[in-house]
Amino acid sequence: MRRADHDDQQATTIATMLTPAGRGAVATVRIRGESTALAESLSSLFSAADGRPFAEQGIGRVVYGRWGGGVTVPEDVVLCRIDEMTVDVHCHGGVAAPRRILDDLQSAGATVASPLAMQELTEGRFQAEMLDALARVRTQRTAQIVLEQADGVLEVAIRNLQAAVGKRKADSGDTLPSLNSQLSTLNSQLSALLRFAEFGRHLTEPWRVVLTGRPNVGKSSLINALVGFSRSIVFDQPGTTRDVVTAEAAFDGWPVELIDTAGIRESSEALEATGIDRARAVLQSADCRVLLLDVGEPLTGEDHALLSSVSSPIVVAHKCDLAPAWQPDDVAGRYGVDVLHVSSRSGEGVEALQQEIVRRLVPEVPAPGTPIPVSPRQIESLRTASEAASRQDFETAYRLLADLLE
Repeated sequence: MRRADHDDQQATTIATMLTPAGRGAVATVRIRGESTALAESLSSLFSAADGRPFAEQGIGRVVYGRWGGGVTVPEDVVLCRIDEMTVDVHCHGGVAAPRRILDDLQSAGATVASPLAMQELTEGRFQAEMLDALARVRTQRTAQIVLEQADGVLEVAIRNLQAAVGKRKADSGDTLPSLNSQLSTLNSQLSALLRFAEFGRHLTEPWRVVLTGRPNVGKSSLINALVGFSRSIVFDQPGTTRDVVTAEAAFDGWPVELIDTAGIRESSEALEATGIDRARAVLQSADCRVLLLDVGEPLTGEDHALLSSVSSPIVVAHKCDLAPAWQPDDVAGRYGVDVLHVSSRSGEGVEALQQEIVRRLVPEVPAPGTPIPVSPRQIESLRTASEAASRQDFETAYRLLADLLE
C-alpha cells in the first residue's frame, strides 16, 4: 500500500461513505484532508462529550459526541482520528444518518466522493480496487475469496508476471528455442490469470438468472419459491407481469439475481408488448436461462418456439404436482435437453433446480490461493497485456502490468 505524500494532498477535504448502502446497524463516513482544514470543518459540526475540541482529540482515540452543530435534533456519533489527515465518523446505519453527515460536510466546503476515489487518493488505484471489491461483496463465501486477493495473492501473481515479461524483453538475444519456451511459459501464466476472470467479476456482481416462458406458466411463483418469500406478484391471469422484476438470493454462497420477466408471446396490447421486448433483451444478456413449461397444459407453438430459440436453457416441467398433459421425456428427447420436475406449490424439485443453476454458473470453484482479478479494469488490462505478449509486444505488456499495480 502507498499513502500520498503531504505535498500531494489537495486543499479540499474529501468525505465518503465507507460502508455499503442498505440496512445495517452502523454506517461509517471517512473524512480526509489537511489537518487544519479538518479541524475547521469539524469544529462547527461535532461536539465531543468530553468537551474537548476536535484538534485536541488524540489519534486512535474513540470519542463519543454529537453531530449537527446548533440543529434541534443532533445525531449521536462516535468519531476516531485514524491519523493526522483521516477521521472516521460512525453513526446509525441505513441512509438518513450518513447522508445528513455528508450533506453537512459538503455545506462546510468538503468534496463528497465515492469510496473508490477516496481510496485511490490514500492507497493507490490497485489497492483501492481491492478495498472497493470487499465493500461490494454480498456473501461470506465471495468475501473470503476477495479478501484473499486483497491480502496479496493477486498482487504477487501480477508482480511475478511483470518480472517474467521484463525478463522476456531483456532476453531478446537468446536462441530461438529458448525464446519460444519463454513465450510459451509467459502465455500460460497470462492464461492462468485470466482463467477465472468472469468468475472474479461475479464476486461483486450477482450472476443474472432469467426465468422465461409463456404467460401463466408460474414464473413469479417459482421466483418466490427460490427466494423463500413472496417477492413477485402472483395472480392467475395471463400477462400479470408486464415488466422485469428482480430478486436477490444466494445459492450455495454465490450471489444471484433472479429475474422474473413478462411472459413471452405475441401480443397486440402495447404495454404488454413493451414488457415482452424487455424480457427478450434481458434474456440475451443473462448468465443462466430457466425455461418454464406448464405440465398441466398441452404444449403450445409458443412453448416449442422458446425451446428452439432460447440458448442452453435449464428446462423446467413446472407444476409437476398436476396431472401431466405431456411427457417431459418426449421434450428431452426431441430437443436434447434435461428436464427438471418442479412444483412451486409443494416445493418438489426446487432444491434440485438451485443446484443445477449453481452448476451452470460456477462449473469450477478455484482452489484457495488462486489469483483472481476482481475489477473490470484488472480484467481488461490483463487481457490487453495478453494480446500484446502474443504478438511479442513486450514493452506494451510490461507497461500495462506496471500501470495495473499503481
